[in-house]
Amino acid sequence: MDGRFFSSGIFRVGVVSDTHIPDRARNLPSALLRGLQDDEVDLILHAGDISVPRVLDELGEIAPVLAVKGNRDLLFGEELPLVRVLEINGFVVMLTHGHMGLASYWMDKFQHLMWGYRSDRYINRLINAAPNASVYIFGHSHKSEEIHIDEKLFFNPGSATFSMPPETRKSWGLLTFSESGFTSTIKYFE
Repeated sequence: MDGRFFSSGIFRVGVVSDTHIPDRARNLPSALLRGLQDDEVDLILHAGDISVPRVLDELGEIAPVLAVKGNRDLLFGEELPLVRVLEINGFVVMLTHGHMGLASYWMDKFQHLMWGYRSDRYINRLINAAPNASVYIFGHSHKSEEIHIDEKLFFNPGSATFSMPPETRKSWGLLTFSESGFTSTIKYFE
């Protein structure tokens, strides 16, 4: 377990992915930073493809940050894990980029080229990695998604700097956890 977080009220988690600084954008969008501050998040989870460490430092000025390694996070070496498992207000949360390693990354690239994007490839991978989780957070596809299956949430906040069609707005996510349940919201910005 990579951490336990508890609040007797609402615990707010900002979820960010695929910032790709500086290869897709020079800096984190001010709308993202403002949104995280306005929603008064207690924790920020970054689902990888951060690219440079200063991104985590900047997010850390708003709230504590936990991150995982994406396929573009070579500068982090072994500093970041591929998967983190947390507990928030009693709910098990898995955080990963979604590529799950080099072999899976190349297999997914091949499948994507042949048949296009399919969320079920991610969902199966995530369940196998953490079968007891209630919330699965992933990135990689740059597609924002909130998928509910058997009382489990599969949540992709999209990309904060470069979204993939048909959705062309940049986005991040907000998860709220109480002792009785959790909610999810995709936050879009231009």
